[in-house]
Amino acid sequence: MDPGSSLDDIAPIAILMDELRSEDVQLRLNAIHRISTIALALGPDRARDELIPFLQESVDDEDEVLLALAEELGRNFEEYIGGPEYAHVLLGPLENLSAVEETLVRDKVRVFSRPFAPP
Repeated sequence: MDPGSSLDDIAPIAILMDELRSEDVQLRLNAIHRISTIALALGPDRARDELIPFLQESVDDEDEVLLALAEELGRNFEEYIGGPEYAHVLLGPLENLSAVEETLVRDKVRVFSRPFAPP
């Protein structure tokens, strides 16, 4: 544990991560909408090493949750993982989201991933 952090700082992060794993769709949806808070609290390194792989594996979910995830990742999420030089880390989750059956999710990913596309 980081010497500057306390259990009081870590508890809300653990709660949000548990909500991302919850059986309750509404809890997962709420947690997705706070995913930037989770990433900010984890810091860029842990967000890249732990949160992004977790999100990449979480593509088997309700369409509403996947749509929210696509929206959140498209809101300058690279700033939470270390800046534009790490934006490529988001390609894995975005690629997985672009392969889901729901058209709205795929369309949202297509719109948000345009900055990653070559000119």
